[in-house]
Amino acid sequence: AAGAHGYHLARMAGLDLPIVPVRHHYIVTTPTGHLRPEMPVLRLPDATLYARAEMRALLLGGWEPQSLSLDPRSYGAADPLPPIEEDWPVLATFMENFRPFAGPLADQPVRRVFTGWPTFTPDGRFVIGESSEVPGFVCAVGCNAHGVSGSAGIGRHLVESLFEKTPSAYVKGLSPDRFARGFDWAEAERAARRVLETYYAIGH
Repeated sequence: AAGAHGYHLARMAGLDLPIVPVRHHYIVTTPTGHLRPEMPVLRLPDATLYARAEMRALLLGGWEPQSLSLDPRSYGAADPLPPIEEDWPVLATFMENFRPFAGPLADQPVRRVFTGWPTFTPDGRFVIGESSEVPGFVCAVGCNAHGVSGSAGIGRHLVESLFEKTPSAYVKGLSPDRFARGFDWAEAERAARRVLETYYAIGH
């Protein structure tokens, strides 16, 4: 629940974790008769877009090819997050990339823009589990924009990390201890931005 203040919460316990807020935004159009709430989520990897029905409106978001990040050391635990200006050139690119798939939704007016700072990690993996540096301090942070959709899995992995005598190799790989040897902040930011920029990349 700490979100973009996850870094600060870890620092209060004495941990330095590369939890990087990276800009993300999406639009919601005016309602249309072409959509129904029960329609599934649509993901378009080649266009780096996702879309779904928001009641009877269209929710459309995407992954920027040149993203923006925050250094969490530049603001405090009690500070509000820096505001995000609506970046209409980026949003217009989302809408134009969606046009070939949009049909009658192509020119639906935009009703609202939503912005935020989801947190990303340099390796694109969650930070889940107890820190061996600070026994008793348990992490579930750095969700790489999967906080809501991945919540059930995050909870399951957290339980496994705490109560299984021998957690799976995957869950062990999510431990905050993987950053215990230190890291370069500038490189961590670049890598975290790259995770967002290549979110729908298909490996070969």
